[in-house]
Amino acid sequence: MALSAKPTRPTQKVASPDPIEAFISKGGSVPTPVPEEREAKGAQHPLKFPAGSDLFERLEQARSASVVKLPRNTWILQAIAEKLARDT
Repeated sequence: MALSAKPTRPTQKVASPDPIEAFISKGGSVPTPVPEEREAKGAQHPLKFPAGSDLFERLEQARSASVVKLPRNTWILQAIAEKLARDT
């Protein structure tokens, strides 16, 4: 989990007789997002492929060649369902 600095509060004071309105108008700042470290590492996938195999590259080529771009997990689940339908 990324950590960021505590947001700073505005320094201007809003004079309002209603304490609820004063609290609402006091507001705050939004923390700045920290860049994802995953982007620097490159593409990652939770599946383990055999070392020295081109299976992952073949999977990615087949997935990118389809007309409808599906997430990798959905594509794999669809391929499993099609194989099970063929085998049964």
